[in-house]
Order: sequence, then structure tokens, then C-alpha cells
Amino acid sequence: MEVVEAARPEPDVRPVDVEVVRGLRRRILRPFQPAAASAYPGDEAPEALHLAVRAEGRVVAVGTILHQAPEGEDDPAAWRIRGMATVPVARGGGLGRAVLDRLLEHAESRDGRLVWCNARVRAAPFYERAGFSRRGGLLHFPGIGPHFFMWRDLPRDGLGSEG
Repeated sequence: MEVVEAARPEPDVRPVDVEVVRGLRRRILRPFQPAAASAYPGDEAPEALHLAVRAEGRVVAVGTILHQAPEGEDDPAAWRIRGMATVPVARGGGLGRAVLDRLLEHAESRDGRLVWCNARVRAAPFYERAGFSRRGGLLHFPGIGPHFFMWRDLPRDGLGSEG
């Protein structure tokens, strides 16, 4: 008897208003901080993209990408991943990766060449599996915890470039 695993349906990743992502950001990433701590500079910029996955009517995974260079750099082709969060019961099911892939596609379609983030220590392997690399040592953000600066170069023949 052959055992066949059922294929997981593709997560339904959709663009949403920034207010949709802020709720899960706060609950998962900044639960002991005021609500304003979940509003990031650049959230309202027209080129920002906020994505969410819903299950049974509830938001279970979110992520944001902003057209922003790393501090101290002036790279117009740099994009920043922020606020990636998945509810604990849904982790490991590919939702975060589906959100991340869509965010990367967004940057690439706009001639992005570098995507970066400050990744929590426990999330660093997730980003490494997606092709990100660590740069430098551990960063400490008061009230949030230790992070790694991580980046990923995007292909030069991106969706939005002429070649």
C-alpha cells in the first residue's frame, strides 16, 4: 500500500491595509509595548506592501516591506522586511515563507537589488533558509531583544528591470 501525503494548499497571501498587520505585529512581536510601537516609519508610504494570511477569518501571518536602505547607507535599490509574524499554532506550515516570498517579489518587481532586515535570533534560520546572510554580530534592541542584521541580494535580471 502506497502512502501519499496530501499536498498543502497554497497559503492565500493578500495585500492588506497597514492596520491589519499592526494587530498581529503587536501581539506577537511587541506584546509589552504600547500600540504605537507597532507603527513603523514608512508604513504609510505608497510603495510599502503589507501582506496577511487569514485562516478561518483570522489573521495568522503578516509581513511588510518598505523601500528603505540600511542605516548609514544610501542605496536606492534597497528594501527592508519588517514585522514578520505568524501565530504560534500556525508556525512551520509555510505561511511565513509564503509571505516572505511575496515581499521579495514586490521588491524585485520594483528593481530592488538588496533586501534586508533585523531578524530576531530565533528567526535567523528562517531567513537563512530563504537565502539571507548575517552581517556583523548580535544587535541588542531594548525592550525587543537580540537580533541579527541580515540581507539578501536579489537577482540582477529582476522582474521589473529591462535586463
